[in-house]
Amino acid sequence: MIKELKKLYKNKFFLSFSISSLFMFSARYMDFAIIGWLITSLSNDPSSVGLLIFLRFIPLTTSGLISGWLVDKFPRLKIIKTIIVITSIYYFLLSYYLLIGSETIEIFYILTFISGILSSIDLASRQSYLSNLVRRKTLKFSLAIDIILMNLCIFLGPNIGMLFYEIIDFYQIYFYLGIVTLLNLLIIRKNPNLSMLKNKKEEYSGFAKGVGFAIKNKLILSTLLILAFGNFFAFSFESMAPYVGKNILNSSPQEFSFLLSMQGLGALSGAILFFPLIVKINRPGLVFAISSISLCIFSFLFSFENSYFMTCVIIFFGGLSIAIFGNMHTRILISQTPNPLRGRIQGLRQLSIGFFPLGSLFLGLSGDYFGISDSIRLFSFTGVLITIFILILFRELRVKIFNK
Repeated sequence: MIKELKKLYKNKFFLSFSISSLFMFSARYMDFAIIGWLITSLSNDPSSVGLLIFLRFIPLTTSGLISGWLVDKFPRLKIIKTIIVITSIYYFLLSYYLLIGSETIEIFYILTFISGILSSIDLASRQSYLSNLVRRKTLKFSLAIDIILMNLCIFLGPNIGMLFYEIIDFYQIYFYLGIVTLLNLLIIRKNPNLSMLKNKKEEYSGFAKGVGFAIKNKLILSTLLILAFGNFFAFSFESMAPYVGKNILNSSPQEFSFLLSMQGLGALSGAILFFPLIVKINRPGLVFAISSISLCIFSFLFSFENSYFMTCVIIFFGGLSIAIFGNMHTRILISQTPNPLRGRIQGLRQLSIGFFPLGSLFLGLSGDYFGISDSIRLFSFTGVLITIFILILFRELRVKIFNK
């Protein structure tokens, strides 16, 4: 393991790309926390938070397949650079909007949707590019490190955003985010384009190739199914955290951001603590299914009226499960897919993750009518049953696929 990590450390392109991801992801989750705070300040309904999550992540469903196809058709690094520029413009425009002081919840919803589209394309292109940037022997290590960085950003982003809010206004924060985002172009300016071989590109050309490949490969298909249903039913502690923090626990801005970041802290801790084990797991499908069930369990615990401290603890341990959940499905989908198809499989991955906003919206609407606690418990129980059913149905999830 040490040998592989040293190889990654010596890979200057991997390092520069990882630094760029660190800045981009931190800004993205800072933006999400700020928008979440502003929306919960304008509305007290669970459905408003559900709609926020829905609009933020629904582009993963609506544009996931398209973004995956784009990533396979055009140079991935060029797409990444284009998204950097557009994201910077988005931050500058949001800064101006907050400066003029005419905030409405509808505009925030629109901005959230735009941010989701940019995030969808960026994620597909970054992971596909990363998988081709390193050698196959170090792939699982690079993916694990990428997950660690993302979880670090989930923790840092909201806390940094609210910490800055004590010093400067939100519009100033977004202005600086725009500048920092543009600096990513300098960070990755020397990275190679990594163009695919023409014959391989032609062999796997076509929008439907990715779907056909996923259907034939039962491990990928079952992974995508658990990923979809898990995102729909198992992430209540994440989707309803803004509502619980603002309207039930009456958190201050700092407490609110810390509560939201607990998932990231848990996932970061899990990714680091379990790193030696994660890279050695040879039944990632089975571990992935178990982690999905554990997420449902923590969502169930989240449904009870807990203190602020206990709510943070539950979200933290839910984050620990997310570390394994994220690592396992990412490794399966990338390692079991030929390079020319990875963008489209990442698009299908985003399509599955897109069930998260659908679940959040239905959970929020259900919470308005039946109470948020009972709704979360029903979602959690259903998620466990479906995951067990898929695990039994697909034996491919239970077999070894990595010997080293």
